Amino acid sequence: MLAQHADVTMQHLSTAGSLVSDAALHGKHAVLHAGQHAGNDLVILAQAGGDNLTVDQFRERLQNVQQEEQLGWLANIGKYFIGIFQKGGEVFAGFVTGIIPTLVVLMTAFYALTELVGEQRVHGIARGAGRIALTRYTVLPVLAVFFLTNPMAYTFGSFLEEKHKPAFYDAAVSYVHPPLGLFPHVNPGEYFVWGGILVALLELERKGDVASGYHIQVAIWYAIVGLLVILLKGMLTERITAIMARRQGIEL
Repeated sequence: MLAQHADVTMQHLSTAGSLVSDAALHGKHAVLHAGQHAGNDLVILAQAGGDNLTVDQFRERLQNVQQEEQLGWLANIGKYFIGIFQKGGEVFAGFVTGIIPTLVVLMTAFYALTELVGEQRVHGIARGAGRIALTRYTVLPVLAVFFLTNPMAYTFGSFLEEKHKPAFYDAAVSYVHPPLGLFPHVNPGEYFVWGGILVALLELERKGDVASGYHIQVAIWYAIVGLLVILLKGMLTERITAIMARRQGIEL
């Protein structure tokens, strides 16, 4: 009898131990399942160590995970904030090894070309181009920007009558960006205007979203559309200048 009662008691104790173990194991998996939506990566960290963790060890590790989750948004802000500048640094490094040496050579070549042609000849062409509106707000700004670059390009306005100078400046200042894709020497200090577009286009070409060499087509159209825009702006500004001068009784 005593032996039978002892056997029964041991069976009950064994069953109770199994139930406790199962409850602890199910509780652990339930907590893991609930935490999956909050942060799967952090829960995996809590699981590190496998089933050899005790309940207390797992509870302690889970508390650490919850604390990390609470501070995770701060870490993400810092990560993306510094990531912006890191990306900018990568672009700058690309410029240093790519566009900047090319830019220096281009500037040297075109300044040398200007000297070879002769400033007087260039000025003579400028005077001829400034006689009619069509060339005054197309050919003249292009020559000014191409040979003298920004900001010296505006000095070509000295060859024009006073009534034409405001319009020429409006046309010239508007054309220091459109040709950057073809002639970056014209305005190296503001190359980022085209550089930002170029980086995006090259990435699209790399992914195959657009045809290879698409950035060259965009650069050509950018220059052509800019030429049309400065013609319209020049003629409009010339008209506005005449109206303002007449209202104020100024003889230009």
